[in-house]
Amino acid sequence: MDDFQTGEETTFVSDEVKNIVKESIESTVGSSTYSHNKVQQWTSLVIEQCLNHLTKLGKPFKYV
Repeated sequence: MDDFQTGEETTFVSDEVKNIVKESIESTVGSSTYSHNKVQQWTSLVIEQCLNHLTKLGKPFKYV
């Protein structure tokens, strides 16, 4: 049963995810002034950074 994973490996750690999201937003938007023209770009960058960091956690989850 090599596919069996311990509870720790499959536990969703919400605090860690919250930190990843906050850091992604801060690094992308930071203290920039709101610009309607940049919202789509910022959104894409935040999502991309979040997904990259979440994937690096190595948890067996799918992120949508």
